[in-house]
Amino acid sequence: MSSTPRKKRLIIDTDAGVDDAIAICLALRSSEVEVCAITTSFGNTSLQNVVKNVSQCAFHCGPPTPPPATPLVYVGAAQGLSGEEADASYFHGKDGLGDAGLPAVPASFIENLISSEEVPNAILRLAEESKQDNTQLTIVTLGPLTNLANVLTLDPTFASSNSHVDLVVMGGCGNAHGNASRVAEFNVFSDVEAASAVFSQWDSPTLTVVPWELNILRPLPWESFKRVITSTQQSSRTSDFLTKICAKIYIPGDAKDGHKRSSEGAVICDALAVAVGIDFGGVVKEFRETNVEVDVRGGLRVENAL
Repeated sequence: MSSTPRKKRLIIDTDAGVDDAIAICLALRSSEVEVCAITTSFGNTSLQNVVKNVSQCAFHCGPPTPPPATPLVYVGAAQGLSGEEADASYFHGKDGLGDAGLPAVPASFIENLISSEEVPNAILRLAEESKQDNTQLTIVTLGPLTNLANVLTLDPTFASSNSHVDLVVMGGCGNAHGNASRVAEFNVFSDVEAASAVFSQWDSPTLTVVPWELNILRPLPWESFKRVITSTQQSSRTSDFLTKICAKIYIPGDAKDGHKRSSEGAVICDALAVAVGIDFGGVVKEFRETNVEVDVRGGLRVENAL
């Protein structure tokens, strides 16, 4: 009798803005992967908000209540390696979820959701468990790379000794047309030292970068975006949640705010990165192998990090 193949496991490292929330819901609703951890980081909003926002995603997009049997959320870096802070409230709202006025997640749900284990230790443990189970583990980073850099500080051999671990990074702008400045992409720019550490030390089989410009060149058409948000494959709880958090952020056809709105479609960077993490072969039709170096010396060179 043949055993059922294990699902690939997914760790999502996030700074939980609106597009992160869409991506997290995509993963939690997927039947192809097991989301074994969501690790949190500063970035789009404060770490405190990020933890709240991930809890909202787990409540609205994960399996129906009762609460999860094991912790899912791990609290990570509140600032960059050199004390950097970041903020994208101009896009994601003051709370990071579009200022949608969502009610608080019930305390009974949160009680077992958030772990006290530190993020680097949790990632090392989950990688070892996946190795013992002979299960593929993919880490998808949707924010600054601080948490992963801290993993490499704790265990410098992590990337070289875990051939079953793949990494997908949403970050960088190969054409130097950024969103944090003229030439800088937000996630890399928020902690260039962490990005440098990860790109220079990661020598496990696969590191896939989903860059900013790819999302600009291929936005999701508005009709397709609407179908994704209100899909009948999702529970009404999930579609209502996504509709509310996107209401003030993703609005088609209004050019008054170029950050938020595009006549061509919605730019949802993090959802694309998670889709690549879930099903690389089904999503990626063409890719290019290249060397990446992050310059951390300052001035405009820092802005041209990727």
